[in-house]
Amino acid sequence: MQNVITWPAPDTEVPSPDYTVEVDGCPVFVYQARVRADKWPPGEWFGKPITPAERASFVIFDMTGAVTVTVRPTYPFNTAKVLPDRAGIVPESMYGSIRFTLEQPQHLTILLDGTSEQVLHMFISEPEKKIPDPNDPNVLYFGPGLHEIGSIQVLDGQTIYIAGGAVVKAVILPGEIGHKHRFEDAIVYERPMLKVYRVSNVCICGRGILDGSHIPYPDRVPAIHMLDASDVRVEGITLRESPGNVRIIESGNVFVNDVRIICGRTLAGGIRNEESHDVQIRRCFVRNYDSCISSRTDRMQVVNVLIEDCTIWSDYPEFALAVIAHETSVNCITFRRCNIIYATGACLAIFNGDGSNINNIVYQDIDIADQSYSPPLAGPNARYHRKPLLFYAKIVCDRWRPTEAGYITNVLIDGVTMHGEKPLPSELSNYDNYHMVENLTINNVKLNRKPVSNYSDFINHTHHDYESHPS
Repeated sequence: MQNVITWPAPDTEVPSPDYTVEVDGCPVFVYQARVRADKWPPGEWFGKPITPAERASFVIFDMTGAVTVTVRPTYPFNTAKVLPDRAGIVPESMYGSIRFTLEQPQHLTILLDGTSEQVLHMFISEPEKKIPDPNDPNVLYFGPGLHEIGSIQVLDGQTIYIAGGAVVKAVILPGEIGHKHRFEDAIVYERPMLKVYRVSNVCICGRGILDGSHIPYPDRVPAIHMLDASDVRVEGITLRESPGNVRIIESGNVFVNDVRIICGRTLAGGIRNEESHDVQIRRCFVRNYDSCISSRTDRMQVVNVLIEDCTIWSDYPEFALAVIAHETSVNCITFRRCNIIYATGACLAIFNGDGSNINNIVYQDIDIADQSYSPPLAGPNARYHRKPLLFYAKIVCDRWRPTEAGYITNVLIDGVTMHGEKPLPSELSNYDNYHMVENLTINNVKLNRKPVSNYSDFINHTHHDYESHPS
């Protein structure tokens, strides 16, 4: 009996030309996705479909016991590395193949020759415990194959199931009318793929792919958009090339588990929790071209959020794991046992853009890969480059809403392991001597698993008066 579960891809999917993969001798389809689309040219706000992009590959499978994974790149290589470092996997490379044994499901990434280009992402899970009945009237079931949809309003008590081997792709349906974008000479439609609006007891799950690659630029609408929803579960699906991915607004009791995001669109948010409470985000993989996982607020409080066991690849020089606030308060946000395998900006970040009080933020047991393979941006994108940071905290008074500046208090960073030649620095930017980052504790910082006794020497302190807020 094999310990692996795989699904054939739709005939419309073109396999990646970069890799073939076998698990216990069973071939696994290798998908491809656009990543790192170039930044917009001067004067434009968003990338275009013709914007050059790199290619990443990914596979999806479940496992029930220990398996042997064999990866064969289609081009020559000398070395291979498996991330995250926390996984402790040292592959065997021989005769053009990479081989390793995997004892338990986890999301992995393979780099060749120390470069972040043309990588292979592996999305590996336990088998689904309960697959819904396609004949259940409360189930919208997408079986294997290609499905084209417009925008779906999810109903109370409904399950949206995307089976392994299914690709659900957003398209502009005949008769749909868009409107002119406020910045670009382009028509946009601004409607999510799945609208979870003012409903409860909803589940979106499966092992298939939700694909937003046909949504025209410069749309930024999320693939899954929750608004004033409760008791929502999103689990096991992969989002590819979606303009906004997952957005949670004014909702409560939301559980996002084992969701995989791979997107190269400029300013496409990863998992954005906005003005919501009691949210859990667990075991997710996010590769994104904007902030990857963030809790944000403008008008309502954000409280009781847990982000746990997630793996992050941040292509854009923004924030990997972030708290961002304007005007209202954020309280009790915990990031635990997360892996940051690539970052071009701040790994951990707190940004207070107005008179907010940000309080009780915990980053615990964070593993950060060697960032020496994170090269500076080149060409017209060079002006957006930031050096990777461990922690970035900033208090400003936003130029668009010039209220009194706020506070950041009671921040704990406990247990950070960095890999590489030297620790990543941190930056603390206070507004003035009264509006400051206070009660910040940084404990148990390690470099290559050895304690860093003087990490305070790597923290830069500055003051800023006002600045526009992150998008």
